[in-house]
Amino acid sequence: MKTILVDDMLLDMQLFELKCADMPDFEIVGKFTDPMDALEFALHNVVDFALLDIDMPGMNGMELAMKIRTLWPSVIIVFVTAHPRYAVDALRMKADYVVFKPFDRDDIIDVLERAKLLQSRQEKRVRFHTFGCFEMQVDNRHVRFHSAKAKELMALCVYNEGRNVSIYDIIECLWEGSDCKTTDNTGYRRTIKELKDTLSDYRAEDIFVRERGNCRIRKELVSCDYYDFWAGKPDAISRFDGKFMSEYAWAESAIYQMCEKKKSILYNLRIN
Repeated sequence: MKTILVDDMLLDMQLFELKCADMPDFEIVGKFTDPMDALEFALHNVVDFALLDIDMPGMNGMELAMKIRTLWPSVIIVFVTAHPRYAVDALRMKADYVVFKPFDRDDIIDVLERAKLLQSRQEKRVRFHTFGCFEMQVDNRHVRFHSAKAKELMALCVYNEGRNVSIYDIIECLWEGSDCKTTDNTGYRRTIKELKDTLSDYRAEDIFVRERGNCRIRKELVSCDYYDFWAGKPDAISRFDGKFMSEYAWAESAIYQMCEKKKSILYNLRIN
């Protein structure tokens, strides 16, 4: 969860920073004493979780929160304040939580656990459809990819369910039998850029992670019929008709397992 800390007394945020470092779900991507600097950062970077002091000079935390939420509607907002009188106003503007100074480690753990729970419950902006042909939607809009290879790379990441996909696996799947398996990996790099540009067009770049030699999807941020199927959700199981990412040969191996899973579930329903 990409996290920013904003407090004109940054010393107050050190405990949060230390605790976030112990929890891999949280990545502190910015620390700011000036709310305007935080807003400038949010204009150009993904923000999943914002921990904001309320009483700050220039722009108070509630004003900053409303501006950040305009940019990132699903952002989780937690206010930190030494003044209980602000609590009602904070809740009126639909803050997710308020924690009061002075706080201790238990308070911090509570805040971070609540943030994780809130993120898991939010309606996902990004949805993937894999039964039949592969499609992606953001905010109910059909996504038009910059290239067919970029779309296929996205499908491969979805298929791998959040696990790292290596450069070797990507080249093997996307360029099987092709002369594009060159030592400089030009096609791979171009496809990564095309996918990132596509996601940027739809302000959905937060779902994709690229690391050295690997990339992956942030599974917790998306909805997908394939994931629902393996989670045992009846609607997804009933909708699966034996077709899965039909345009990609590398996905065919999953179909047998899915058919067997559905057959087993239907059999158990009959005998019970």
